[in-house]
Amino acid sequence: MDFKNIIELISRSNVNQEAMYELVSEASTLDLNDEENLRKIIRKGCGLANKTLSTEQEDKIVKLLKDKGITPDLFKLLKK
Repeated sequence: MDFKNIIELISRSNVNQEAMYELVSEASTLDLNDEENLRKIIRKGCGLANKTLSTEQEDKIVKLLKDKGITPDLFKLLKK
């Protein structure tokens, strides 16, 4: 998975950048084709951003990541 767009998003956000880089580092070592790993990373990221996701929102993000990877559509969902 290409994490360049994620790094750019982190650098523009108001979250703890060190914690986010650690999360990206962790994600880069996991098999993100495994849905549980993917959900774990999504939940951790939301926690760092002090955001909550409904089950429906999490499902949409998981589906988008599994189907298309990191795309502009993902960033549209994350900005909501």
